[in-house]
Amino acid sequence: MNKLCFAIILLLVGEALSFCTIGVAAGSATRDGRPIAFKTRDTNSWSLEFKVQSPDGLFAFVGNTAVDNSIVWFGQNEVGFGITQSAAYNLSGGGSGLGNGSMMNFALARCTTIDDFEHILDSTNTGRATAANYAVFDADGGAAIFECGRTFYARYDADSLGIVVRGNFAYIGTSGRVGQNRMERAYSLIADAIAGDSLDAKFIIKAVLSDLLYPDQDPYPLPWTGAFPPMPAGWLDTGPFTEVQTICNANTHAAGVAQGVAPGEDPAHSLLWCMFGAPVGSVAFPLFPASLSTPSECIGSSSPMFVASKAKYDSLFSHPSVNYWLNAGYLLDTLGGGVLTYTHPIIDWAFDSVSAQLDEWAMLPPSAGDLADFQSDMIAMILGAYTSGTPLAIPEKTLPTEIALSAYPNPFNTAVTLSAPIGAEIEIFDVNGRRMDVIARSDQSVIARSPMDDEAISSNQGDCFGLRPRNDGKGVFVWQPNENIPSGVYLVRATASSRQTAAKRVVYLK
Repeated sequence: MNKLCFAIILLLVGEALSFCTIGVAAGSATRDGRPIAFKTRDTNSWSLEFKVQSPDGLFAFVGNTAVDNSIVWFGQNEVGFGITQSAAYNLSGGGSGLGNGSMMNFALARCTTIDDFEHILDSTNTGRATAANYAVFDADGGAAIFECGRTFYARYDADSLGIVVRGNFAYIGTSGRVGQNRMERAYSLIADAIAGDSLDAKFIIKAVLSDLLYPDQDPYPLPWTGAFPPMPAGWLDTGPFTEVQTICNANTHAAGVAQGVAPGEDPAHSLLWCMFGAPVGSVAFPLFPASLSTPSECIGSSSPMFVASKAKYDSLFSHPSVNYWLNAGYLLDTLGGGVLTYTHPIIDWAFDSVSAQLDEWAMLPPSAGDLADFQSDMIAMILGAYTSGTPLAIPEKTLPTEIALSAYPNPFNTAVTLSAPIGAEIEIFDVNGRRMDVIARSDQSVIARSPMDDEAISSNQGDCFGLRPRNDGKGVFVWQPNENIPSGVYLVRATASSRQTAAKRVVYLK
C-alpha cells in the first residue's frame, strides 16, 4: 500500500478502518436465478452483531452492525434490495452528509430498485461523506456497483457474465489500487463458477469468502503441509492489517451474502447469510428482514454465535509471534480431521434447508412469525452443531436430506404421476395456500383424507377432490383433477415420518 492511500485511510472520521472485498451477481448469472451481493468485512473492531431493524413507515432490513449502534456495513431489505460496501481509499471523503455506512441504512430503508439508489446519489451529490464502492441488486435481478466520492459517482452495471467485483479502490479515483489482487481473485473464482453453472450464495461462502490464495502462495488443494518461508510448515500468510492480501484474512471479523429473489418469487423471501469471524473457519446462518425480529444468538457483545466463531478464529490465528499467520492444519489435517470436516456439511445442511423452505413458501406465503420461527430454529441447530464440532449434533429427525419426490408429466393435461417414499404424507395446495387434499400412506395401505371434514376415507371409496391414489408397492399414485379444479400451478409437498420434506410445483393445463 502506498503512503498516500494509507494517509487517506487515517483521515477517515467516525468509521472503523475496513479492508473489504465485495461483489455482486445478477440473477442471470446464478444457478438459482437469485441475485447475490457479498462482502468480507475486514476491520480492527470486534464489536459485531447481526440484527433486523424496522424503522417506522420504512422498509425493514437486516445487516451487520456494531453492538453499540445501528450503522449497517452490509445488508438486505424486505423488498428484495441488497447492498454491500467497501471503502475506496483512492477517493477523498469526509465532511458532512451520509457516510460510507449510514448511506446503506438510508438506502435499505427506502430502496426497492437499483435506480432508487442512484436517485439517492443524485440527490446527495451536493455533498456526502462517502469514499466507497456500493454493490447493489434488486428484486428484478439487476446488479451494479457504484463508486462514490463526495460530490460525484460512477455506475458500473454487471458485465457480460453478470458480475462486478471490487477491492478497496475506485476506478474514478487516483492511481492507488488497494486490494486489486483480492478483486481479481474473487472475479476469477466467480467466473469459473458461472462457467460450471454452480454460482450461488453457498458457493460464495465456501469458495470465495473463505479463499486463502496469497500472491505466490497457493495452498490448494487442502490439506496444506508444505512451507512458504518464512512461515513454518503448515502455516499461511494472510497479510498484516495495513496490507491484507487474501480475501479471507486475520482482519476478516464478519462476512455475509445478501440473497435476493428469483423472477416471480416474493421479495419478502430475501435474506442475509451471516457469518462471524473468518469465513474459512465459520458457518453461515440465515436472517430474513421480513421476520421483523432477531434471534438472541446473534445480538449483543457476547452472543453465542459470536463467541463460538471467535473461538474458532483464535484457533486459526494462533501463531505465538505473528497474529496474521493462519494454521492450515486446523482447517484440514492429513488424518481426516479439522474444522472443515464439519463446517462445510453444516453450511450444506443450512442451504438445503432454506432451499426446501423457500420452495414451500412459494406456494404457502409465510407470515412474519413463520419467518421468525424458522430462522430461530435454524440458528439454534447450526450453533449446536458448530460448537460441538460435528453436524451429527443436529438431531437425526431434523436432518434436511431431501426425500425423493417426482411428478411426471409436468405440465400435465389429464393426470400426473407422483412418486414419494412409502409412508410419506402427500399434500396438494393451490396458489392461495388452500390445501386441496392430503394422502397419508403407511407401508401396507393408502388412505385419502378429506380436508373439509378431516374424515378418513379408504382409497377404494372413491375420489377425494379428484385424487386417485394407487399403491403398487413403489409409493406411486396418480392425481387426476376433477372437472371443477381449474388450470393453474399447484404445490405438491411430501413429508416423511422423519419430518424430512420435499416440495414440487406442478402445472395443470386443461
